Amino acid sequence: MEEARWLVEHGYPTKDEQQRLKALTLSQVKAEADAGSPSAKVVYASKLSLEPGKFHSGALLLHDQAVAGNLYAYYGLSEAYWNSNDNRNLVDSAAYLRVAYLLGDSRAGDQIGTLKLSQAELAVADQRAASLLNTFAGGLQTSRRPLE
Repeated sequence: MEEARWLVEHGYPTKDEQQRLKALTLSQVKAEADAGSPSAKVVYASKLSLEPGKFHSGALLLHDQAVAGNLYAYYGLSEAYWNSNDNRNLVDSAAYLRVAYLLGDSRAGDQIGTLKLSQAELAVADQRAASLLNTFAGGLQTSRRPLE
C-alpha cells in the first residue's frame, strides 16, 4: 500500500492504467492529459515524440513534467530516446532512467538492465545522468520508493 501511494504521488500509473493509456489514440490520450492526469501527460508526450517531426515537442512536454516532480516523466524521456527514429540515443535513454533512480525510484535500475548497453555506454550514461540531475532535475528532493 505504501508503494502504491508513492507511485501515485510521483505520477506513475497503475499497470492497468498504463496499458489503457498506451492503447489510446494520440487525440484520446491528449484529452486525458488536458483534463489533468499526470500519467496521461507523460503517455501523451511520449507518443507525440514518436510522431514524425514532433520529437522535440514531446520531449519538451516530458521535461516540463519531470521538472514539476513527475518521476514517471523520466521513463517517458527514456522511452522517447530509445524509440525515436530521428533522435535515437541509447545513452540518453539510460541516463533518464538513472535520474529516476537517483531521485528515489529504486526499480528504475532494473529497467536500465533491460537496455543491454555496454559497460562504456553505461559509464557515459551515468555521467550524463549526473549532469541531468544537476541541471534538469533542479531542486527536486530524493524520495525513496518503498518496496513491497
